[in-house]
Amino acid sequence: MTSTFSMAFIVSAVALALAVGLALIWPMLRAQREQRYSLLDLNVQVFEERLAELSQDYQSQKIDQDTFEALKTELERQLLSLADTETRTEQGSGLGRGAVLAIFLMVPLLAGIAYTSVAYQPHLWRWWQAQQDVGPIVDQLLAGQEPNQELLAKQNLADFARVMQQRLQQNPTHVDGWFMLAMAYVQGELPDQALIALENAHRLAPARDDIALAYAQTLVFSQRGQLSPLSRGLLMQVLANSPEHEGALLLMGMGALRSGDYAGALVFLPKLRAVHLARTGASPDSQAMIEIDKAIALAQQGGEPKTKATTGIEVTISLSKELQAKVQPTDTLFVFARALNGPPMPLAVVKQAVSNFPITVYLNDQQAMMPSLMLSKFPSVVVNARISKQGTPQGQSGDLEAIAVPVTQTAKLAHVELTINQVKP
Repeated sequence: MTSTFSMAFIVSAVALALAVGLALIWPMLRAQREQRYSLLDLNVQVFEERLAELSQDYQSQKIDQDTFEALKTELERQLLSLADTETRTEQGSGLGRGAVLAIFLMVPLLAGIAYTSVAYQPHLWRWWQAQQDVGPIVDQLLAGQEPNQELLAKQNLADFARVMQQRLQQNPTHVDGWFMLAMAYVQGELPDQALIALENAHRLAPARDDIALAYAQTLVFSQRGQLSPLSRGLLMQVLANSPEHEGALLLMGMGALRSGDYAGALVFLPKLRAVHLARTGASPDSQAMIEIDKAIALAQQGGEPKTKATTGIEVTISLSKELQAKVQPTDTLFVFARALNGPPMPLAVVKQAVSNFPITVYLNDQQAMMPSLMLSKFPSVVVNARISKQGTPQGQSGDLEAIAVPVTQTAKLAHVELTINQVKP
């Protein structure tokens, strides 16, 4: 349905085009009328002058009565003949009503064709429609009012996010606006955009635990369930204010478990078990208690039992003594393999927090970045390792790297040793 704003635009555009058409044909019509009247006036003036001369000749007895009447009749006939000739000429050479109407209507028609072929942008119409439909709802939310829930449920998530972005450009310090925008991105499964919005909300209101928890949860989910220094700090903030917060305890316990921090997992998971049991009175045989007990047992045994790989590449990474002082606990280790002759993207990647060196990891098809690009499909690959300061796989200035080693794969497990001994310029 066309919005009021869109209809106003259409009406205004049509009115402007008609006004331009009228301005175009008006001088033409005026010029024709002026030309017609000027010729007629000239003919009348000539007639009057000639008639005056005849009258003077008659009075001075240069011509008799019959001659005067005959010449006067001839002048009147000539005047009528000239007027009739001008009328026919005007009708034959001037612009008729049909031509004038065609020119008048051609201007809006050509304007419409030019607009639809050159300037028409469908996304602008959708944006106007979104502002018309979603704008009032967003304004109510930003004002702390409760909008109509049925109307809110009917709105498009993408339109809601776009309108909220526009409002935040006008008021970039609105904390709840950033938080609502982040939740919309989370619902739309756009974690990268959600993290940007949550970062802004947390920067504006660092003491709000609801924002800190949502920020930490999104970080953990985007990092495959593992904790980062930032997410760990956010969760500790929540637990400092609410020591029995089950959501924060769950994220801390499971995040530590998946990050290989089994000691940390054994701090938070048992507490989560006790808090959950006290709050719900759940039976030890309930599904939630069974899952918590499994996680505790897994942390107690040091993670999943490791089975010796029989295929792929076993990579042992060492760190040179000269670079040991440059490694920080917040750094991230990336070990990856690329095709020697093939696509530039990594075929397999292992990402983990930096720990005591040497570190041994296994590259195989389980770490494939894409199902169509399995490590086992490429007989010749290049293996490398990098310590990232920013936590991103793309190499940046200041990262610590090893010298890449080519490997020829066979049906057996290949062994590679890498030494991180250089700083990326």
